[in-house]
Amino acid sequence: MAFTSAAEIEAFERRLADAVRTGHAEDLDIIGYGEVTIAVKLATPHGDFACKRLVPFSSRDAAEHTAALIASYIAQLTDSGIDVVETETPILTRPEGHVLYCVQPLLRSGTLGPDFLRGKTAEEAAPHVRRIFEHIRDAVTPRLAPDGQLSNWVIDGNRLRYLDVGTPFLRNERGEDLFDFTEQTRALPAPVRVIVNRFLLHGILDNYHSVRGQAMDFLGNLIKEGLADIFPPLIPLANEVFALSPEITEKEVRAHYKSDAQTYAFIQSARRADRWVYRKLLRKPYPYLLPPPIDRFG
Repeated sequence: MAFTSAAEIEAFERRLADAVRTGHAEDLDIIGYGEVTIAVKLATPHGDFACKRLVPFSSRDAAEHTAALIASYIAQLTDSGIDVVETETPILTRPEGHVLYCVQPLLRSGTLGPDFLRGKTAEEAAPHVRRIFEHIRDAVTPRLAPDGQLSNWVIDGNRLRYLDVGTPFLRNERGEDLFDFTEQTRALPAPVRVIVNRFLLHGILDNYHSVRGQAMDFLGNLIKEGLADIFPPLIPLANEVFALSPEITEKEVRAHYKSDAQTYAFIQSARRADRWVYRKLLRKPYPYLLPPPIDRFG
């Protein structure tokens, strides 16, 4: 049985489209913002769900191909030992493109990784982080990778679950990405999109297929999550679990995170400038909802 009916997703999309058209998201229960996508709560008589709306695809075939890739991604992550939250991928056809949603049951408050670890010491956090590291280590290959950042994990009692399947990190035997990430960078202003696609995207994606890159991403992003105080003592744990040689250092993690944070801060600044051009000069609705300013440096 599907989580939601076609009518419920259609009605939800109309509400979201109204918010995009007006630029006012006050009536939406936004759970969280990614760099490009947002997750919004959908309340129904049969339960509450988190709906992540991907950037509209250029064709129905592209949307359906992505839905099939997501199903394969979930299966492969599960085979690696990761407990993936149940996910459905309804597709809607709209004038601006073919909209794919990732719909998941809304999980218990306080169980998302950053919320769960907030207020804990590094010593208290270490057993939970070790479990995450072990799952990342066992999943990462040249052809498969999770997005291992803490915000993509749910810690509910003894159960550790994984959330983020909307951008499947899958490659073929030649190292080519099976998911067309340029479909999602269509949300960026054209000059920035060219820079990202040509010069940055491949390096960003390579990080996910490397346990060293995963370790540095995980540790560095604790700064953005307001957990900067616990990350230095977790570095030896990362070196141990991932068997890193040479070992990573705090200086290396901070430099890696600073570079990433500056890149994403630039992208979001460019998107806000693009929104201003749409609204003030072109007198048109901006087609995306943007996150509020993010304190990336703690």
